[in-house]
Formats: sequence, structure tokens, C-alpha cells
Amino acid sequence: MKEIIPVDKVYDDAISPAMKQIGKSLESVAKTSRFLLAPFTYLAAQHDKWERRLQKVAEKVEADNLMEGHPQIVIPTLEGLSLSYENTLLSELFINLLANSIDKTKQDLAHPAFPTLINQISHDEAVILFLLKRNKIFKVRQQADWISDKKKFVNKRTILEELPVEKLNFPEHIWIYMSHLVSLNLAGTYQVGEQQIITNELGNQTGVYINSERRLLEFGEFFVKSCVPDEFEGI
Repeated sequence: MKEIIPVDKVYDDAISPAMKQIGKSLESVAKTSRFLLAPFTYLAAQHDKWERRLQKVAEKVEADNLMEGHPQIVIPTLEGLSLSYENTLLSELFINLLANSIDKTKQDLAHPAFPTLINQISHDEAVILFLLKRNKIFKVRQQADWISDKKKFVNKRTILEELPVEKLNFPEHIWIYMSHLVSLNLAGTYQVGEQQIITNELGNQTGVYINSERRLLEFGEFFVKSCVPDEFEGI
């Protein structure tokens, strides 16, 4: 006896290959569209981001003081801002520089070297500059042990640090950061007075104290005045 195939089974078998093909086609189109439209999605997101950033710039400049900024400053600053995360201290440096570059009352603060300098500093180094703008000077004291038979100092360590390094992401790199800021002519750590000799009960030298200050350099003062905000949430 010939097997009778239910009508609904015939229908399923007939439509299934077609539906599967359509499904695959739709999936392929969806994937293709994601790749093709990705640049437009990116540009739309960038447009919204730039509107927010430029709004910040606009809020810092009086309408009557607006004037065309110099391309030597504006273009690299915009490039740097485009590569920075929103609502960070580094992006705020770029925004302040942009505002000054188009403000006729503050254009003298916008130096062509500043966009490059911002691009060269890390988040922690920006925090250090922010703290130095507010406090000017932070004292630091180091101690080193004297090995008389080898005629050298060893075990140099920091025993006092006024700069609040807990605000840095990597506080253990404070000396590296300061060294880099010196190379950029922005800030540094400088010894104050003579080293203080440490002696034992017999009067023999066992070590030395070194007193220093972390402070802005002259060009650093100029830089923070132009770029670094007076206040920033979270610091």
C-alpha cells in the first residue's frame, strides 16, 4: 500500500528549502549592510561627539570675543581631540586650548607647541600638571644609606611625598613621569639646599637626606595657564 504523505508535511518540505535560502540571503544582506554602513554609523556617532565637545568650547568663549584661530594651532588640536576619550582630563586640555585659540582676549595663551605637548603626555602626567597648577610646589624627601667601605650611597628611597600620588593610576612611576615632564620643559623635581648627613652614635656617616621640590618650569606655567582646567571632577 502506497504511503500517504500528509499535506502539511508536503507543504513543509516544499517551503523549507526556499525559506532557508531566503533566511541565508537575509543574513548575508544584514552582514553586508553592517560592513557597508559602518562608516556612516561611525560618522554619526562622531558627529554627536563633536557637537558635545564643540559645545564645551563655545561655553568658554564669549560670542563677542570669537575670532578665527590659527591653523597651526587649531588643526593639530582638533586632530588630538579626535583621538582622545570624552570627558577625560586630556580631552579637557585640548578643549581649553581650542577655546583660547579662537578667543581674541586669550589668543596670546595659545602656543603652537601645545597640541604636540598634550599628545606626548599621559593621563597621570596631566594629573600631575593639574595638581601643580593648584598647589605650585610639593615637597619630597629622600633617604639613602652610605656604605663606607664601598664609598657609595645605596637604597635610595622616598620617605616624604607631598604630591598626592594616590590620585595617579600608576603612582610607582612618579619619578619617571617627572623625568619625562622635565624633558618637555614643563615640570621637574629639584633639590633644595644641601644634603643632610645622617650619623650614628659614633659620629660616622650612615646615610643622607635629600630635600627636593616638585614644581612647574616657566614654560610649564604658561602651558597650564592655557590648557589645564582649574577644576576637574574626580581629582
